[in-house]
Amino acid sequence: MNRKWLLIIVGIIIILLLFAAFLSIRTRISRTEEILGPVSENLGAVQRIRTALRCSDVLDRFTESVNPSASRYLLEIETGEGVNSIIEKIAVGLDADPEILRLYLVYTGADRQIKPGRYALSGSLSIPQITDLITAAGKSLVRFVFFSGMRLEEIAELIDSYEFSFSGSDFLELANNYPAALHPAGLTSLEGYFVPGTYEMSRGISLEDFLGNFVNVFRRRVQEPFETKFRSNGLSLHQAVILASMIAREAMSESEYGKIASVFYNRIRAGMKFESDPTAQYAIGFDKYSNSWWKMPLTAADVAVISPYNTYLVDGFPPGPICSPSAAIFEAVAQPEQTDYYYFRARCDNTPYHNFSRTFAEHEAYGCN
Repeated sequence: MNRKWLLIIVGIIIILLLFAAFLSIRTRISRTEEILGPVSENLGAVQRIRTALRCSDVLDRFTESVNPSASRYLLEIETGEGVNSIIEKIAVGLDADPEILRLYLVYTGADRQIKPGRYALSGSLSIPQITDLITAAGKSLVRFVFFSGMRLEEIAELIDSYEFSFSGSDFLELANNYPAALHPAGLTSLEGYFVPGTYEMSRGISLEDFLGNFVNVFRRRVQEPFETKFRSNGLSLHQAVILASMIAREAMSESEYGKIASVFYNRIRAGMKFESDPTAQYAIGFDKYSNSWWKMPLTAADVAVISPYNTYLVDGFPPGPICSPSAAIFEAVAQPEQTDYYYFRARCDNTPYHNFSRTFAEHEAYGCN
């Protein structure tokens, strides 16, 4: 074989090897794009190939949890914070591999799309799932705060100010028509079943998950620890919620929760009406003159309003709770103080306390001039 043919054969072999290498590279890149999507156009041509090939070597790392043993981690990304700092926070918080995270962010171009905010991460998430959280609008956490004594309509007004994915009217519709099978007491209204406090949740949370989360909190913080005690005090779970809701609107100081609870228990045993002002306020509804759901002061006509919620007129419990009580109030209903009081009245010194009485004559004597 002469030199000419030898060069031709060597050339053909080189071309075949190069073609095989090209096919291998093309196959690896195609496989990567099939799993991760197309490589970011923010990268130059050579960098796109190199990044895609690096990803092809660790594809399994992108589909698995970053660290199943890691606990929940609250990531806070500040406005203008650098990508390296963010990657380091996630790596430390979840004990994850920072280079794998960096590689994915660069490949997808997500390193340029990270949004400031607070995010709840866990090691059970994959890198693409974490990336979706920190780059998608509406996925950051918001602190949702509401207070003891608020009725559903007031919570709905708050919801509109937080810009969730659902409206306050949507909330009211479902909260008043909740599936009985999911309700802690087997009913359909969630009035009274929201435990007040500060909650962190995604703005993008669905209404169903929003309500479901609060139902779960109620089960964990109220039903599980206290239901047996409620029943030993002669109350069903729903009656306990009703009683707690009245205390929430009557009490102005946590120090009086147990004492006011004792008054209501004493009235139940004596067969007396509750005669609780807040139940009349609840029956009246929104008062346009005071721009409030809780009209103050009440007139004689107000406490005579015809409603099954008005405990000045009806015997026993109203049909349902009138607001959301705190966990501390539920504890007071479960373990009330033992007193022989049947009445209480706000003091006349503008302090958040009441005078408690055994007789109606004592009660009247505490009236303000």
